[in-house]
Amino acid sequence: MPDTNYVRIKDEAGIGGARVGAAMITVGKVLLIVDLLLLMFVYTGIRSGSHMWLWWVVAQGSLGAMLIAVGVRRRARGIAQSSRKS
Repeated sequence: MPDTNYVRIKDEAGIGGARVGAAMITVGKVLLIVDLLLLMFVYTGIRSGSHMWLWWVVAQGSLGAMLIAVGVRRRARGIAQSSRKS
């Protein structure tokens, strides 16, 4: 049975935080871009008396901004941990 290189496995596991952070940033940016497309329905919705599009855009925009903020911190923490191990 071949020996398992536990040091390599441990180093690759440390990179996971940086990858998850980068994925969170990407999802947050996509949400904000889609939010810009949905922004055109806000004026029409308010004019017709509905505030659904307004609240939808506000909720989606805040979720996107929150994902970007958390992703930046998580990616930085993952990069710092992987550089300390090297």
